[in-house]
Amino acid sequence: MVSKLKKLIIITDPLFVRNYIQTNAFEKILDDDTHIACIRGIASEEIIKKYWNFSGDYSVSKINEELFSYVSMLLMYENRKLNKGFYFYFKRHNITVYYKSIKLKKIVSRYIRNKFLQVIIIQILELLRPFRQFKKLLVLSSIITISSLGLTKLLLNIYRYFLPLNYDLDQIMLNVQPDLVLIPNGGLDSAVAEVMNLSSKKYNYKTMLLIDNWDNLCGKSRFAFSPDFLSVWGEQAKGHAINFQGFDSNKVYLAGTPRFDVYTKYKTNKLYKNLANKTNKSLIGFPYILFAGCWPKFDEIEVLELLNTLVERFKNDLPEGCKILYRPHPWGENYDYLDLLESKKLQHIAIDPQMSHKSRPDDYRRRSDFQPQLDYYPALLEKSEFVICPLSTIIIEASIMKKNILILAHDDKKNFYNPYIALKNSDYFDRLEEMKNNIFLHKLDELDKVFYEMITSNLYTNNQALNYYIVSDGTFYPDRIKKICDSLPL
Repeated sequence: MVSKLKKLIIITDPLFVRNYIQTNAFEKILDDDTHIACIRGIASEEIIKKYWNFSGDYSVSKINEELFSYVSMLLMYENRKLNKGFYFYFKRHNITVYYKSIKLKKIVSRYIRNKFLQVIIIQILELLRPFRQFKKLLVLSSIITISSLGLTKLLLNIYRYFLPLNYDLDQIMLNVQPDLVLIPNGGLDSAVAEVMNLSSKKYNYKTMLLIDNWDNLCGKSRFAFSPDFLSVWGEQAKGHAINFQGFDSNKVYLAGTPRFDVYTKYKTNKLYKNLANKTNKSLIGFPYILFAGCWPKFDEIEVLELLNTLVERFKNDLPEGCKILYRPHPWGENYDYLDLLESKKLQHIAIDPQMSHKSRPDDYRRRSDFQPQLDYYPALLEKSEFVICPLSTIIIEASIMKKNILILAHDDKKNFYNPYIALKNSDYFDRLEEMKNNIFLHKLDELDKVFYEMITSNLYTNNQALNYYIVSDGTFYPDRIKKICDSLPL
């Protein structure tokens, strides 16, 4: 029984405070034998301390962080042929070597008119670019050399053998003596490596990572230290765990994500739904098409300007007073361009009131109080006519709410990591078209045609295709985690 299982939950990022602690994802396994710890200095430490049996915090030395980063990069390169994501993630970290600068080409073109001279100067500057980050260039060279000489496995074993035990974490483990350590995580995390290292060398407790997103197992690196078990979103992520991370299928469990429980609650709880609808109506008093932005820098304003003209052109096919409701990604670079967007005074564009403040604290990525409340999303999606978004998890969320989606997948010709590049170099966007409720926009000059198609087409969500991404068994995340903990072969 779970009550006899000593459990330790470790929180390493404020995002997991919102996604797991504030959603009460662990409510079904909390008992006297459950404890919680966190990384030292985490912005939401007080929330964690008050949540349950707090057993302490620990830190990771700068040297250990850099060693972990190096080994992770080496594993990305070593496993670059396994999928699209590992090698692309590696190349993004060494962008000056692998990709030409869009900005550099624009600057040279501005000052030099002669096309032949432009090409010569750009080539020379591109050759010199990597040397501006000489330390990165040395790291890259050493990684390629180690891999080419077949020394990756040896270096990984040396790293694992000589990585010292974390004293503060050791004290926590000594006090708790856990049988199982549960860690919400996204993959590349030196704080988690410390937990695995301590288990392998001293305590032999079992570890399970609660994978927080659909891209975590295919878009970063392989584990330097492998956990004993994984819980993942659905069949897609389970396939990533098996094919890209080398896990046995019987060690990977389908758990979904606690932040999607709000959608099930919204659809099944009338009181909750009425409250969410009331909040939505008080903030947004007009019909809207939701435009949900992405986190990489991408020219969303250009798309909004075109959409503004399309709403006017097709106003007779839309509800009276319909607007594009723009919701920039809370952690995205486009959030900083709200002033510019408002200065354009686009008649048919409005900003989601929840995201309308135009400044962010410097440490916003480390805070839970800046993160949008999860229970705001279901009504926001349901009340929309349809959804427009670049490639992001909002595709899954909108599909859960049975909304049709115009997926932006074009090259904006201005930013490196635009939707076209993301789609081309990622494994977790596979089979999206099978859900049947989306239309891809691959060329911006076809936006008018695709926009009209969204207005007039009767699309539907294929539930079987949706379940490939996110488990749907009629239960909530806390029930799934309890069931998984009960069944673990410890």
